[in-house]
Amino acid sequence: MPTEHRRIQVTENHELSVALRSAAPHLPPNLPRSQQVRELAIEGARHLAAVGPDEATRRKRLEELAEDFRHPGAAPWDREALLEVKQRAWPVR
Repeated sequence: MPTEHRRIQVTENHELSVALRSAAPHLPPNLPRSQQVRELAIEGARHLAAVGPDEATRRKRLEELAEDFRHPGAAPWDREALLEVKQRAWPVR
C-alpha cells in the first residue's frame, strides 16, 4: 500500500518471535504481524521513557547515598530527626 512514510524491514528472528508471542494477549486480536511489530515498538518506547534514569545515573545516585551514610555529619538530612521517626515507627519493646 502506498504511503508517504518511510518503511523499515524487520527480520523476525527468535527474540522478536518471543516478544510478539508475549505481547499478543495485550494486543487487539487478528492484528496483522506488521501492526503487531509497530504496537510493540511504540509500547516498548513508552515503557523505556517511563522507566526513568539510565543505569549510570542510578548507580551514581546510589553511590552518593552510600557516601551520605559513610559520613552522616555531612548528609543532607537531619540524622536525629530520622532516628526519632524510626523509633516512633518501630519502637523497641
